[in-house]
Amino acid sequence: MTILRGAALAALALSCGSTQRAPTPGTESTAGAVQVKTYGPLGARTDSKLPRQAVILGTDEHNGSTIVPIPATQAQALVDAMFVREGGKDPATGGMTPVKLSTAPNPDQSVQVGVFEEMAGGTGPQWRAGVWVSAIVAATTLNKDLTDFTFSASSGGFIDGASASGLMAGGFLAAITGAPVDPKATMTGTINPDGSIGPVAGIPEKFLGSIDKGKRRLGYPIGMRFAKSEATGGMVDLVQLAKDHGAEAVEVADVHEAYRLLTGRTLPEPVPVTEADMALDPATDKALEAKYQQWQKQVAADWATIVQLDNAGRMPKVLGLLRDYTKQNVDAAERLHKRGAIAGAYSRMLAAAAYALGTTKTAEILSKVQAGDVAGAKAVLEHVAAEPPTSADTFRAIGKLKPTTLGGHLAMMSAFKAALEGWVFGEFAARAVTAANAYLDSLKAKTAAELGAPSTADELVGIIAPTVMYEARRTAETTLAMHELEFEAAESVNYMCSIPNVRRMATSFQSASSAGLNYFDTLLVEPVAKANNMSDDDARQRIAMVEPDYLVAYMASKLGDSDGLPKELKSQWGERSLAWSLYTLAGSELAYYDASQLIAKYYSLGVTTDDQGKVSAIEHDKAFMNMLAAADKNARASARAARIAAGAIPIQAKLAYQLAMVQKDGDLTEKLDALAELWVSSAMSQSAVMLARN
Repeated sequence: MTILRGAALAALALSCGSTQRAPTPGTESTAGAVQVKTYGPLGARTDSKLPRQAVILGTDEHNGSTIVPIPATQAQALVDAMFVREGGKDPATGGMTPVKLSTAPNPDQSVQVGVFEEMAGGTGPQWRAGVWVSAIVAATTLNKDLTDFTFSASSGGFIDGASASGLMAGGFLAAITGAPVDPKATMTGTINPDGSIGPVAGIPEKFLGSIDKGKRRLGYPIGMRFAKSEATGGMVDLVQLAKDHGAEAVEVADVHEAYRLLTGRTLPEPVPVTEADMALDPATDKALEAKYQQWQKQVAADWATIVQLDNAGRMPKVLGLLRDYTKQNVDAAERLHKRGAIAGAYSRMLAAAAYALGTTKTAEILSKVQAGDVAGAKAVLEHVAAEPPTSADTFRAIGKLKPTTLGGHLAMMSAFKAALEGWVFGEFAARAVTAANAYLDSLKAKTAAELGAPSTADELVGIIAPTVMYEARRTAETTLAMHELEFEAAESVNYMCSIPNVRRMATSFQSASSAGLNYFDTLLVEPVAKANNMSDDDARQRIAMVEPDYLVAYMASKLGDSDGLPKELKSQWGERSLAWSLYTLAGSELAYYDASQLIAKYYSLGVTTDDQGKVSAIEHDKAFMNMLAAADKNARASARAARIAAGAIPIQAKLAYQLAMVQKDGDLTEKLDALAELWVSSAMSQSAVMLARN
């Protein structure tokens, strides 16, 4: 569970016919005979680890699982990736680059994902990141670890961008299962961590370029039948465009449909559980209720100041925003609480507590400065910075746990993720506190009139409010980590993980998150640095003001090599300890999914934000709504797989799902948060499956 994803923090920085779909189940199946088995908790471990087969969990409503034979040999799949060639003064045109995908059994179980170029410098960082995500999705789709195979992608020309990642995920699956790729088929679209296909630009030009090269079955992301032409700027009906040129346009929703498009074969997939199956159990509701009331009392302690600000007259805009966010989250929490939506109510009240702390302490610091008490203002800031609990104490408390059940391992990972977010905000806050103290010192030379001036108030709040909010977020996330150990506790199957396998999983996600962050750096960080004549690190700090998840992903991806607290924990726990292994797995998963969300937001969906950091528009809005629906389905499908593998749907997956159900009916910002929570839900179920087979 997360608290609301931070639009307020950004404010502190500042009529058509039917469409074609990929073939439905019932066409030719994967190569070889398949077998359906029913497993008990942890019962699929042995079959899942055999190299000559894949076990797809929950492929029918009776919880049967399908065993698919796979060749235990090196295999290749040749696919053709579409791209748009910038025309300069001439109109943009489409082209294709051949990509040779190779997979093989990996007996030494190390992470091996390679990108090769036939021409020096032929592949860019965005394309490379797409290879990593494609490999992880392909392995996860087959209920395998990334380290069960070697993966390689070799480009025959110059290519960048992530729009071929959906194609490569389907291609990797074709290679692993020994299914030949139809040479007349190709597709465009990004692959998301849950296996859904995301929108991309320039599809009309890509289609025309591919048709010129002999392609006749062209896949495009679901919801993008009408796509913008890069050459003319007009909207183009892709189905009609393909038909006019003797081809067929096929709508593709996820990696399974990508596989069917490319091979004509059907890969078994989990059947989603019902929405009712994702409901929280009474014990979790009761535990959440108790913690909800704790946050409610904390907000009540600050409420008098919030009310006073309603009648305070002119105040700095940012302080007014903090007050408004506090009230909005309290109102939302109470509405959700009355509806019985306790997960959403808890999250909103937690957010309200963070904003209430930010509001009251910012107002107190402002009041002391206006009264000429700069030293008192600094004392308030230092008190906020010292607010318990500390990240060090929280990490050590979690690290002392010795879980004996699979649910206990998941709760430990979930707590580590929340604590890591708190630690990152604390690190960011520490730098901000230093700068804020220097600013407050500079005010000592001002006269009483200058300290009371509206311009000084605006400037002060613009510096102090973000600093206090980073500290408030640190406190909230760190407290949340300890709360999660209580309300995520549940009876579960007895289990003891394999530490070497956990470390391999952590390495897999860490490598993928590094590739994703490198991609995001080229997408946003480097252009910001260049445009403002600043270093990449300074650009990261600026972007983190608007996108705190970027800083979380950046720091969480480097835990193994970090100095400071992570280094201390590594030394204290031991590199081969359960605590360090789950800590690094939690961090690498957190980094991987946060990086994926940022890429989807800024590359795939084309999100526009207003001056308060709220999402004002999504360029590919219809595709986004389809992504949201696909994410819902995938979260429930992953839940069935987890229920079979681990004996129960993880509480963490249910909590994230319930929070998403609240957010999906909100504004665009909340809908985007709902997508992220559905991915979190899928991720927690997939983590349960990964642990169960290892």
